[in-house]
Amino acid sequence: MDNKILEIKNLTVEYYRNRKVITAVNNISFNVNENETLSIVGESGCGKSTVALSILNLINSNEGRITTGEIIYNKKYDILKMNKNQLQQLRGNEITIIFQDPFSSLNPVLTVGTQLIEILQSHYPELNFSDMKEKVINLLSHVQINDPERIFNSYPHQLSGGQRQRICIAAGIITNPRILIADEPTTALDVTTAKDIIELLSSLQNKLKLSIIFITHNLYIAFKHSHRIIVMYAGEFVEEGATDDISKEPKHPYTQMLLKVLPTLDKKGKKLNFIPGQVPDMLSLPKGCRFHPRCDKVMDICTKNIPTTYEYIRNGIKNKVKCFLYE
Repeated sequence: MDNKILEIKNLTVEYYRNRKVITAVNNISFNVNENETLSIVGESGCGKSTVALSILNLINSNEGRITTGEIIYNKKYDILKMNKNQLQQLRGNEITIIFQDPFSSLNPVLTVGTQLIEILQSHYPELNFSDMKEKVINLLSHVQINDPERIFNSYPHQLSGGQRQRICIAAGIITNPRILIADEPTTALDVTTAKDIIELLSSLQNKLKLSIIFITHNLYIAFKHSHRIIVMYAGEFVEEGATDDISKEPKHPYTQMLLKVLPTLDKKGKKLNFIPGQVPDMLSLPKGCRFHPRCDKVMDICTKNIPTTYEYIRNGIKNKVKCFLYE
């Protein structure tokens, strides 16, 4: 059964830096299914957030552009071809995004209630203020905010980081969207609060039948809360598959090395592993496979040619890996 709700085809995104062009995302394709959590993982600067912004067509035209690709929503609408009014209806009503820094996402001079009501006014102008306030209060309780009446009248600086992130989640689901993009929503939070936020998102997904695209560099979170995982490196997808397959039997050398560097209890007192080398400069990428200068399984062909994507089926799920080892 085909249950795709979002389909990204051959997406390429460029940024302008000092009169030079950086290809931040290079020819990527993937699907998001209904009611699933898809995690996109990778090191900082690999293009994860650019993918998230592209889905809502939010790339600033002064900074870059989407050069190729299609982003098909609900099997019939190409987001990249929508006009301004159509995009306004899509953003918020159908697809919403939570950014990694809740403090900068909220207006410091407006109360929480005012900001959430502004969203409702924009999408449901027929509601009166009393109905909107009641909806917001109920929503704050729904995202596990204690004393929602007080929080409704509070300013962002009066709240903790966890409370602010819950407010951002409330803003993300207030219009009952079908897709929620969470762009590293736990980066600015302590470990305990981050765990609560992730569990809240998982709970909301089950209740609201959301599809969630989770952007993170934390493999532990991706393994525990995702149905499928995509691994990115230097603007490209290197591996995609079911979470069980990626976590237990990864195919790409980069994914394998990421798992090896994870700290675990059995490594206590031992020297931690690390991935040698550095992420490549996007202005001077290596020839051939972008990962080959750091790869422990590099072959001569890797230094000359760009690997193609190989597909394999496991437990009825199509997985992909971009590596010459599987040619």
